[in-house]
Amino acid sequence: MKQIRITPLNIACASLAAWILWESVIGHVALHAAGMRLILVLVLAVADQFFRFFFKKMKQIWLVEIGFIVFTVLVVWVIGLGG
Repeated sequence: MKQIRITPLNIACASLAAWILWESVIGHVALHAAGMRLILVLVLAVADQFFRFFFKKMKQIWLVEIGFIVFTVLVVWVIGLGG
């Protein structure tokens, strides 16, 4: 059996999926917002597979994925300030 490798993007995907589920259960979710978050979960899952393909060592994957998450958060924050 293959060992499960937990990465930052796995944690981010699980957190976002739990957030979407929680908001849909309590009824505070707009359809557009839920759709955008679901697309984000899919993008993160694809990015995780992409990074796993190119980086074989777990330490490298963690560093690259944390950098990707920080970069993405900064870009979204800058776009949010401008809009």
